[in-house]
Amino acid sequence: MEKTRTTLDQWITLQAVVDCGGFAQAAEVLHRTQSAISYTISKLEQTLDIEIFSLEKRRAVLTPKGEILLALSRELTNKAISLENKAKSLNKNNNSKINLVIDTLYQTDNILNKMGGFIQTHRDYDIDIAKQAIAKSDIFSLKDYDILITHHYVEILNPIFLEKVEAVLVTEPEHMLQHVEDAQLLESLSKHVKIVLESSLEDAVKSAQTIKAASLETVIGLVESGIGYAWLPKNLIQNQLNKNALKQLKITTDNIYYSFYLYVNKNSLAQYVLEAFINQFEYNSSNFYQSLKD
Repeated sequence: MEKTRTTLDQWITLQAVVDCGGFAQAAEVLHRTQSAISYTISKLEQTLDIEIFSLEKRRAVLTPKGEILLALSRELTNKAISLENKAKSLNKNNNSKINLVIDTLYQTDNILNKMGGFIQTHRDYDIDIAKQAIAKSDIFSLKDYDILITHHYVEILNPIFLEKVEAVLVTEPEHMLQHVEDAQLLESLSKHVKIVLESSLEDAVKSAQTIKAASLETVIGLVESGIGYAWLPKNLIQNQLNKNALKQLKITTDNIYYSFYLYVNKNSLAQYVLEAFINQFEYNSSNFYQSLKD
């Protein structure tokens, strides 16, 4: 097993020098002497054979390579802090935890029906399930998840394909769009209000006004009240369609689908049990193994 030649203390010292504005200030914050700070940075530069700081008008300034190392070191120390916090939580709780974050547009029943096997064989793990509207930009800021399910595709995070769900165009049954001829419907949409979830896919149709809502229930309620139209996963609104609370519009375009993907947080401390969890879905999980390697 290869050992590191640098220490966490050296990286923390580097960050302190930058964040505090100099060697003397870092020494005061870290309760060390200025010479000790200088020696730590010098030793780090010698070990890596990289100049981290250069002197400009008697002031230490990060070199371009130093800037890169600083950014990478922050990731390292954040993970170290996360590890220590996790260790503390293990002392406080008998059970470990798997945090599952699910996009509002994904039908949770599909997951709940497939979790039984895992729950039976891993009683030492609690499972927290959170449903929320997830924009694509949110994925990189989410940190406290072990497994994430969403329709957004992010190739570098090694998505595992789950399923494809048809999205249908709907209004309330008496909405004026229901009386527009098929050939004119696409043009007519641009004159009406489009209602979308914050996490939903964008279609090519421009609208007179767009209303974004944070929950599927709100979107359905707005459409049922006649305010506008929406593209929604058919499986989630089948009851409303059956009761004629919503009515599908037939549109002469290619069908629109939501494809759903599962992501494994490669920083999760529960990785060694996540394989068993994912196997409950009975999907091809080849990307799971790749996600642990990358």
